[in-house]
Amino acid sequence: MISPDGRYYLAGLFGEPGLALLDLWSPEAGIKRVLPDYGKKDDKLPVYKMPHLEGWAMAGDYLFVPAIGKHEVLVIDRQKWQLVKAIPVTGQPVFVMARPDGRNIWVNFAFPDNHQLQIIDVKDLSLIKNPDARQSRAAHGIYPRGEHVWVAARDDNQVIVYDTETLQEITRLPAHTPNGIFFSSRAHKIGL
Repeated sequence: MISPDGRYYLAGLFGEPGLALLDLWSPEAGIKRVLPDYGKKDDKLPVYKMPHLEGWAMAGDYLFVPAIGKHEVLVIDRQKWQLVKAIPVTGQPVFVMARPDGRNIWVNFAFPDNHQLQIIDVKDLSLIKNPDARQSRAAHGIYPRGEHVWVAARDDNQVIVYDTETLQEITRLPAHTPNGIFFSSRAHKIGL
């Protein structure tokens, strides 16, 4: 992930805890490890899906990261690069998506909990809602502008559209096995 301001490059580390952070304003300073001991002594859980392409989110002063192999979303302070909170969630999170104004974070999950969505309130770092995806495999959400989030329901051949203010489902659009949903507006954004 590249931070929206283009300053920081972050990478997950496959097979080991923590993240690698490079400050692109000072690349000569090298790589800094973030959370190098997180989960190091915990039992390893099977990983059913690896986050990729916009799987993390920045909102306010925080970085939200899916904890691979755990049922948590990690909240990291963007100034100190330290863990603020590990928010327990219903399953192994794959994608955490920030609403464009940063007010909340939408979380979807790997199998077997991939029919669920959860929403985190950025203001107090708590879970506020579990929208009903009606047993659809929900993945790869995107915000066309901000008032709606579109979520792929591949196995149901649909895209589910939710209102980001009321958190209610608006409609379902037919789509042949949707997986990623990518609008051309993404081409003009840093940090994806």
